[in-house]
Amino acid sequence: MNIVFIHNRFPGRFQWIAEICGRNRDNQTVFITSANSKDEKNIPGVKKMIFPGTPPGDFKNDGFWPALAVADILAGLKKSNYVPDLIMGHSGPGTLTYVKDVFPDTPFLGFFEWYHSPDHIQDKFNAAAGPDLKLRMDMRNRNLPVLGDLCACDHGICPTAWQKTQFPKEFHEKLSVVYPGIDTRLFQPMKNQGFKTEFLDLSGVGQLITYTANTLEPYWGFRQFMEALPSVLEQKPGAHIVIAGSDCVSTEDLSGGRKAYKSIIFEKIRLNPGRVHFMDSLTQETHKKLLQASAVHIYPDSPLTLSPTLMEAMSCGCLVIALDAPPVREVITDGSNGIISDFSSPDKISQKILACLDYPSFMKTVKQKARQTVVERYALEKTLPQILDIIKKLAGGKNLKQFG
Repeated sequence: MNIVFIHNRFPGRFQWIAEICGRNRDNQTVFITSANSKDEKNIPGVKKMIFPGTPPGDFKNDGFWPALAVADILAGLKKSNYVPDLIMGHSGPGTLTYVKDVFPDTPFLGFFEWYHSPDHIQDKFNAAAGPDLKLRMDMRNRNLPVLGDLCACDHGICPTAWQKTQFPKEFHEKLSVVYPGIDTRLFQPMKNQGFKTEFLDLSGVGQLITYTANTLEPYWGFRQFMEALPSVLEQKPGAHIVIAGSDCVSTEDLSGGRKAYKSIIFEKIRLNPGRVHFMDSLTQETHKKLLQASAVHIYPDSPLTLSPTLMEAMSCGCLVIALDAPPVREVITDGSNGIISDFSSPDKISQKILACLDYPSFMKTVKQKARQTVVERYALEKTLPQILDIIKKLAGGKNLKQFG
Protein backbone atom coordinates (compact mmCIF):
# COMPACT_ATOMS: atom_id res chain seq x y z
CA MET A 1 0.00 0.00 0.00
CA ASN A 2 1.18 3.54 -0.78
CA ILE A 3 0.37 6.05 1.95
CA VAL A 4 1.39 9.69 2.44
CA PHE A 5 1.38 11.50 5.78
CA ILE A 6 1.49 15.30 6.00
CA HIS A 7 2.26 16.99 9.31
CA ASN A 8 4.23 20.17 10.03
CA ARG A 9 5.89 18.69 13.12
CA PHE A 10 7.23 15.21 12.38
CA PRO A 11 5.85 12.76 13.39
CA GLY A 12 3.15 14.55 15.37
CA ARG A 13 -0.01 12.59 16.00
CA PHE A 14 0.82 10.20 13.16
CA GLN A 15 3.76 8.47 14.81
CA TRP A 16 2.08 5.17 15.62
CA ILE A 17 0.29 4.78 12.28
CA ALA A 18 3.47 5.69 10.40
CA GLU A 19 5.47 3.13 12.39
CA ILE A 20 2.95 0.41 11.58
CA CYS A 21 3.06 1.24 7.88
CA GLY A 22 6.86 1.45 7.89
CA ARG A 23 7.28 -2.00 9.41
CA ASN A 24 5.83 -3.71 6.34
CA ARG A 25 8.18 -3.68 3.37
CA ASP A 26 5.27 -3.99 0.96
CA ASN A 27 4.18 -0.49 1.90
CA GLN A 28 5.70 2.60 0.34
CA THR A 29 5.25 5.19 3.07
CA VAL A 30 6.06 8.87 2.63
CA PHE A 31 5.99 11.51 5.38
CA ILE A 32 5.95 15.17 4.29
CA THR A 33 6.97 17.62 7.02
CA SER A 34 8.39 21.08 7.58
CA ALA A 35 12.06 21.90 8.01
CA ASN A 36 11.00 23.67 11.22
CA SER A 37 10.10 20.34 12.81
CA LYS A 38 12.19 19.85 15.95
CA ASP A 39 12.23 16.07 15.70
CA GLU A 40 15.20 14.98 13.59
CA LYS A 41 14.68 11.25 14.09
CA ASN A 42 13.47 8.95 11.34
CA ILE A 43 10.99 6.10 11.30
CA PRO A 44 12.26 2.86 9.71
CA GLY A 45 10.53 2.17 6.42
CA VAL A 46 9.20 5.73 6.16
CA LYS A 47 10.64 8.18 3.62
CA LYS A 48 10.74 11.66 5.10
CA MET A 49 10.37 14.51 2.60
CA ILE A 50 10.96 18.04 3.93
CA PHE A 51 9.70 21.35 2.62
CA PRO A 52 11.43 24.62 3.64
CA GLY A 53 10.35 26.05 6.97
CA THR A 54 10.49 29.61 5.66
CA PRO A 55 9.37 30.65 2.17
CA PRO A 56 11.84 31.99 -0.39
CA GLY A 57 11.87 35.67 -1.21
CA ASP A 58 9.18 35.53 -3.88
CA PHE A 59 6.75 33.97 -1.41
CA LYS A 60 7.51 36.00 1.73
CA ASN A 61 4.00 37.44 1.94
CA ASP A 62 2.17 34.49 0.40
CA GLY A 63 -0.08 32.82 2.97
CA PHE A 64 -0.43 29.84 0.65
CA TRP A 65 3.27 29.04 0.76
CA PRO A 66 2.99 25.86 2.92
CA ALA A 67 0.26 24.46 0.66
CA LEU A 68 2.29 25.26 -2.44
CA ALA A 69 5.39 23.62 -0.98
CA VAL A 70 3.50 20.43 -0.12
CA ALA A 71 1.78 20.41 -3.52
CA ASP A 72 5.18 20.66 -5.19
CA ILE A 73 6.37 17.55 -3.32
CA LEU A 74 3.18 15.68 -4.18
CA ALA A 75 3.52 16.66 -7.84
CA GLY A 76 7.08 15.30 -7.80
CA LEU A 77 5.83 12.00 -6.41
CA LYS A 78 3.18 11.85 -9.11
CA LYS A 79 5.77 12.55 -11.80
CA SER A 80 7.80 9.61 -10.52
CA ASN A 81 4.70 7.37 -10.94
CA TYR A 82 4.04 7.16 -7.20
CA VAL A 83 0.28 7.17 -6.60
CA PRO A 84 -0.85 7.00 -2.98
CA ASP A 85 -3.74 4.77 -1.93
CA LEU A 86 -4.39 7.22 0.90
CA ILE A 87 -3.21 10.64 2.07
CA MET A 88 -3.52 11.46 5.78
CA GLY A 89 -2.87 15.05 6.80
CA HIS A 90 -3.03 17.36 9.82
CA SER A 91 -5.42 20.23 9.17
CA GLY A 92 -4.83 23.75 10.41
CA PRO A 93 -1.39 24.96 9.25
CA GLY A 94 -2.59 25.35 5.66
CA THR A 95 -0.49 22.56 4.15
CA LEU A 96 -3.34 20.45 2.73
CA THR A 97 -5.08 22.97 0.45
CA TYR A 98 -4.00 21.40 -2.85
CA VAL A 99 -3.90 17.71 -1.91
CA LYS A 100 -7.00 16.91 -3.95
CA ASP A 101 -5.80 18.98 -6.87
CA VAL A 102 -2.67 16.88 -7.27
CA PHE A 103 -4.32 13.55 -6.47
CA PRO A 104 -8.08 14.00 -7.05
CA ASP A 105 -8.82 10.27 -6.98
CA THR A 106 -6.83 9.46 -3.83
CA PRO A 107 -8.83 9.22 -0.57
CA PHE A 108 -7.91 12.06 1.78
CA LEU A 109 -8.18 11.52 5.55
CA GLY A 110 -7.89 14.69 7.62
CA PHE A 111 -6.93 15.02 11.27
CA PHE A 112 -8.89 17.96 12.72
CA GLU A 113 -8.04 19.42 16.12
CA TRP A 114 -9.75 22.78 16.28
CA TYR A 115 -12.21 25.15 14.67
CA HIS A 116 -11.88 28.69 16.02
CA SER A 117 -14.99 30.36 17.41
CA PRO A 118 -15.52 33.65 19.28
CA ASP A 119 -17.83 31.68 21.59
CA HIS A 120 -14.78 29.85 22.94
CA ILE A 121 -12.10 32.49 23.43
CA GLN A 122 -8.68 30.94 23.82
CA ASP A 123 -7.71 32.92 26.92
CA LYS A 124 -9.12 30.70 29.67
CA PHE A 125 -6.90 32.45 32.21
CA ASN A 126 -8.31 35.94 31.67
CA ALA A 127 -12.02 36.08 32.36
CA ALA A 128 -12.19 39.67 31.08
CA ALA A 129 -10.98 38.73 27.60
CA GLY A 130 -13.65 39.16 24.96
CA PRO A 131 -14.00 38.73 21.19
CA ASP A 132 -13.38 42.17 19.71
CA LEU A 133 -13.78 42.73 15.98
CA LYS A 134 -10.13 42.17 15.15
CA LEU A 135 -10.11 38.87 17.02
CA ARG A 136 -13.27 37.70 15.25
CA MET A 137 -11.75 38.53 11.88
CA ASP A 138 -8.52 36.76 12.80
CA MET A 139 -10.44 33.65 13.80
CA ARG A 140 -12.30 33.61 10.49
CA ASN A 141 -9.01 33.87 8.62
CA ARG A 142 -7.53 31.00 10.62
CA ASN A 143 -10.55 28.85 9.83
CA LEU A 144 -10.25 29.27 6.06
CA PRO A 145 -7.71 26.46 5.48
CA VAL A 146 -9.63 24.21 7.88
CA LEU A 147 -12.87 24.77 5.99
CA GLY A 148 -11.08 24.00 2.76
CA ASP A 149 -9.78 20.75 4.20
CA LEU A 150 -13.21 19.81 5.54
CA CYS A 151 -14.71 20.27 2.09
CA ALA A 152 -11.94 18.38 0.32
CA CYS A 153 -11.41 15.43 2.66
CA ASP A 154 -13.21 12.12 2.27
CA HIS A 155 -13.30 11.66 6.04
CA GLY A 156 -11.86 13.25 9.17
CA ILE A 157 -10.77 12.31 12.69
CA CYS A 158 -11.18 14.42 15.84
CA PRO A 159 -9.40 13.47 19.09
CA THR A 160 -12.35 14.25 21.41
CA ALA A 161 -16.11 14.66 21.21
CA TRP A 162 -15.75 18.24 22.49
CA GLN A 163 -13.42 19.16 19.65
CA LYS A 164 -15.82 17.68 17.12
CA THR A 165 -18.70 19.82 18.42
CA GLN A 166 -16.72 22.98 17.58
CA PHE A 167 -16.82 22.27 13.84
CA PRO A 168 -19.82 23.36 11.75
CA LYS A 169 -22.64 20.84 12.03
CA GLU A 170 -22.70 20.46 8.26
CA PHE A 171 -19.46 18.47 8.51
CA HIS A 172 -20.20 16.30 11.56
CA GLU A 173 -21.11 13.24 9.47
CA LYS A 174 -17.62 13.38 8.00
CA LEU A 175 -15.89 13.33 11.40
CA SER A 176 -15.16 10.35 13.65
CA VAL A 177 -13.99 10.76 17.26
CA VAL A 178 -10.83 8.71 17.83
CA TYR A 179 -7.97 9.68 20.13
CA PRO A 180 -4.54 9.03 18.50
CA GLY A 181 -3.53 6.71 21.35
CA ILE A 182 -1.05 6.48 24.22
CA ASP A 183 1.71 3.90 24.58
CA THR A 184 0.73 2.68 28.04
CA ARG A 185 3.57 0.16 28.07
CA LEU A 186 6.10 2.94 27.70
CA PHE A 187 4.30 5.42 29.95
CA GLN A 188 3.68 3.38 33.07
CA PRO A 189 4.17 3.95 36.81
CA MET A 190 7.52 3.21 38.43
CA LYS A 191 7.83 2.77 42.20
CA ASN A 192 10.48 4.76 44.04
CA GLN A 193 11.47 6.46 40.82
CA GLY A 194 13.61 9.52 41.53
CA PHE A 195 14.39 12.07 38.85
CA LYS A 196 17.98 12.37 37.73
CA THR A 197 19.63 13.63 34.56
CA GLU A 198 23.20 14.39 33.56
CA PHE A 199 22.79 17.95 34.83
CA LEU A 200 20.15 17.66 37.55
CA ASP A 201 19.88 15.20 40.44
CA LEU A 202 16.59 15.34 42.36
CA SER A 203 16.49 11.68 43.29
CA GLY A 204 16.62 12.51 46.99
CA VAL A 205 14.01 15.26 47.23
CA GLY A 206 10.90 14.78 49.34
CA GLN A 207 8.20 15.91 46.91
CA LEU A 208 8.55 16.79 43.23
CA ILE A 209 6.04 19.12 41.60
CA THR A 210 6.15 19.16 37.80
CA TYR A 211 4.85 21.46 35.09
CA THR A 212 5.29 20.85 31.37
CA ALA A 213 4.22 22.92 28.37
CA ASN A 214 5.35 23.44 24.81
CA THR A 215 6.24 27.04 25.58
CA LEU A 216 6.27 29.15 28.73
CA GLU A 217 3.70 31.79 27.86
CA PRO A 218 0.42 33.32 29.08
CA TYR A 219 -1.63 30.90 27.00
CA TRP A 220 -0.49 27.99 29.18
CA GLY A 221 -1.21 29.72 32.50
CA PHE A 222 2.45 30.09 33.28
CA ARG A 223 2.12 33.35 35.21
CA GLN A 224 -0.60 32.05 37.52
CA PHE A 225 1.39 28.90 38.21
CA MET A 226 4.55 30.84 39.01
CA GLU A 227 2.68 33.20 41.33
CA ALA A 228 1.36 30.16 43.22
CA LEU A 229 4.83 28.77 43.91
CA PRO A 230 6.06 31.03 46.77
CA SER A 231 3.24 29.82 49.01
CA VAL A 232 3.85 26.18 48.10
CA LEU A 233 7.61 26.38 48.66
CA GLU A 234 7.14 28.13 51.99
CA GLN A 235 4.73 25.52 53.33
CA LYS A 236 6.56 22.53 51.83
CA PRO A 237 10.28 23.05 52.57
CA GLY A 238 11.20 19.66 51.14
CA ALA A 239 9.47 20.22 47.80
CA HIS A 240 11.19 20.99 44.51
CA ILE A 241 9.69 22.24 41.25
CA VAL A 242 10.64 21.18 37.72
CA ILE A 243 9.31 23.35 34.91
CA ALA A 244 9.82 21.98 31.40
CA GLY A 245 9.11 24.05 28.30
CA SER A 246 10.75 26.32 25.79
CA ASP A 247 11.04 29.98 26.71
CA CYS A 248 9.20 32.28 24.34
CA VAL A 249 9.37 35.91 23.30
CA SER A 250 6.75 38.10 24.90
CA THR A 251 5.03 41.11 23.44
CA GLU A 252 6.75 44.47 23.73
CA ASP A 253 7.50 45.69 27.24
CA LEU A 254 7.06 49.29 28.41
CA SER A 255 10.38 50.35 26.90
CA GLY A 256 9.41 49.03 23.48
CA GLY A 257 11.85 46.12 23.64
CA ARG A 258 11.05 42.44 23.63
CA LYS A 259 11.81 40.06 26.46
CA ALA A 260 11.38 36.37 27.09
CA TYR A 261 8.19 35.87 29.04
CA LYS A 262 10.00 33.95 31.78
CA SER A 263 12.31 36.90 32.45
CA ILE A 264 9.32 39.24 32.79
CA ILE A 265 7.77 36.91 35.37
CA PHE A 266 11.02 36.77 37.35
CA GLU A 267 11.05 40.56 37.60
CA LYS A 268 7.94 40.24 39.76
CA ILE A 269 8.45 36.91 41.55
CA ARG A 270 11.46 35.85 43.60
CA LEU A 271 12.01 32.11 43.85
CA ASN A 272 14.80 29.99 45.26
CA PRO A 273 16.81 28.81 42.22
CA GLY A 274 18.00 25.84 44.27
CA ARG A 275 14.45 24.52 44.42
CA VAL A 276 12.92 25.68 41.14
CA HIS A 277 14.51 24.03 38.12
CA PHE A 278 13.92 24.90 34.46
CA MET A 279 14.45 22.50 31.59
CA ASP A 280 14.04 23.11 27.88
CA SER A 281 12.27 20.66 25.60
CA LEU A 282 12.72 17.11 26.88
CA THR A 283 13.52 13.87 25.14
CA GLN A 284 10.77 11.28 25.38
CA GLU A 285 12.76 9.24 27.91
CA THR A 286 13.48 12.24 30.16
CA HIS A 287 9.88 13.35 29.88
CA LYS A 288 8.71 9.90 30.96
CA LYS A 289 11.09 9.75 33.93
CA LEU A 290 9.98 13.20 35.05
CA LEU A 291 6.35 12.10 35.06
CA GLN A 292 7.18 8.87 36.88
CA ALA A 293 8.94 10.81 39.64
CA SER A 294 6.26 13.47 39.99
CA ALA A 295 4.23 13.81 43.20
CA VAL A 296 1.89 16.34 41.58
CA HIS A 297 1.77 17.21 37.89
CA ILE A 298 0.30 20.56 36.86
CA TYR A 299 -1.54 20.63 33.55
CA PRO A 300 -2.81 24.15 32.74
CA ASP A 301 -2.68 23.36 29.04
CA SER A 302 -4.80 24.63 26.17
CA PRO A 303 -8.46 25.00 27.10
CA LEU A 304 -9.37 23.87 23.59
CA THR A 305 -7.64 20.56 22.93
CA LEU A 306 -6.46 17.52 24.83
CA SER A 307 -2.66 17.35 24.81
CA PRO A 308 -0.85 13.99 24.79
CA THR A 309 1.10 15.28 27.80
CA LEU A 310 -1.99 14.99 29.99
CA MET A 311 -2.70 11.46 28.84
CA GLU A 312 0.94 10.40 29.25
CA ALA A 313 0.98 11.80 32.79
CA MET A 314 -2.17 9.88 33.69
CA SER A 315 -0.76 6.75 32.09
CA CYS A 316 2.29 7.09 34.38
CA GLY A 317 -0.04 7.22 37.37
CA CYS A 318 0.55 10.91 37.98
CA LEU A 319 -1.63 12.91 40.30
CA VAL A 320 -2.75 15.52 37.79
CA ILE A 321 -4.15 18.96 38.58
CA ALA A 322 -5.74 20.03 35.31
CA LEU A 323 -7.40 23.11 33.94
CA ASP A 324 -11.19 23.14 34.22
CA ALA A 325 -12.05 22.93 30.53
CA PRO A 326 -14.50 20.81 28.47
CA PRO A 327 -11.94 18.50 26.80
CA VAL A 328 -10.34 17.85 30.19
CA ARG A 329 -13.70 16.96 31.74
CA GLU A 330 -14.17 14.44 28.95
CA VAL A 331 -11.31 12.47 30.52
CA ILE A 332 -11.04 13.55 34.18
CA THR A 333 -13.72 13.33 36.83
CA ASP A 334 -12.71 15.68 39.63
CA GLY A 335 -11.55 13.78 42.70
CA SER A 336 -11.84 10.40 40.98
CA ASN A 337 -9.01 10.07 38.45
CA GLY A 338 -7.52 13.56 38.75
CA ILE A 339 -8.06 17.02 40.19
CA ILE A 340 -9.72 19.82 38.23
CA SER A 341 -8.93 23.39 39.17
CA ASP A 342 -9.71 26.98 38.31
CA PHE A 343 -6.41 28.41 37.06
CA SER A 344 -7.43 32.05 37.08
CA SER A 345 -6.16 32.57 40.65
CA PRO A 346 -2.67 31.70 42.01
CA ASP A 347 -4.23 31.14 45.44
CA LYS A 348 -6.56 28.49 44.06
CA ILE A 349 -3.66 26.73 42.34
CA SER A 350 -1.49 26.70 45.47
CA GLN A 351 -4.39 25.43 47.59
CA LYS A 352 -4.94 22.51 45.22
CA ILE A 353 -1.23 21.62 45.15
CA LEU A 354 -0.92 21.73 48.92
CA ALA A 355 -4.06 19.65 49.43
CA CYS A 356 -2.73 16.98 47.06
CA LEU A 357 0.61 16.86 48.89
CA ASP A 358 -1.08 16.72 52.31
CA TYR A 359 -3.20 13.65 51.58
CA PRO A 360 -0.99 11.14 49.71
CA SER A 361 -2.93 8.07 50.90
CA PHE A 362 -6.21 9.40 49.51
CA MET A 363 -4.53 10.48 46.29
CA LYS A 364 -3.12 6.99 45.74
CA THR A 365 -6.52 5.77 44.56
CA VAL A 366 -6.89 8.81 42.29
CA LYS A 367 -3.56 8.02 40.64
CA GLN A 368 -4.52 4.38 40.12
CA LYS A 369 -7.78 5.40 38.47
CA ALA A 370 -5.90 7.86 36.25
CA ARG A 371 -3.80 5.02 34.88
CA GLN A 372 -6.87 2.81 34.53
CA THR A 373 -8.72 5.48 32.53
CA VAL A 374 -5.98 5.70 29.91
CA VAL A 375 -5.47 1.94 29.69
CA GLU A 376 -9.17 1.25 29.21
CA ARG A 377 -10.06 4.10 26.84
CA TYR A 378 -7.00 5.69 25.24
CA ALA A 379 -4.30 3.02 24.95
CA LEU A 380 -2.91 2.30 21.49
CA GLU A 381 -4.46 -1.15 21.64
CA LYS A 382 -7.88 0.52 21.86
CA THR A 383 -7.50 3.40 19.41
CA LEU A 384 -5.24 2.12 16.62
CA PRO A 385 -7.71 -0.54 15.39
CA GLN A 386 -10.34 2.19 15.01
CA ILE A 387 -8.02 4.36 12.91
CA LEU A 388 -6.85 1.41 10.86
CA ASP A 389 -10.48 0.47 10.18
CA ILE A 390 -11.15 3.98 8.85
CA ILE A 391 -8.06 3.76 6.64
CA LYS A 392 -9.13 0.36 5.36
CA LYS A 393 -12.58 1.63 4.36
CA LEU A 394 -11.20 4.71 2.64
CA ALA A 395 -8.49 2.74 0.82
CA GLY A 396 -10.99 0.47 -0.88
CA GLY A 397 -10.89 -2.40 1.60
CA LYS A 398 -7.15 -2.99 1.55
CA ASN A 399 -6.32 -5.92 3.81
CA LEU A 400 -5.38 -4.71 7.31
CA LYS A 401 -2.60 -7.29 7.36
CA GLN A 402 -0.73 -4.98 5.04
CA PHE A 403 -0.26 -2.68 8.03
CA GLY A 404 1.78 -5.16 10.01
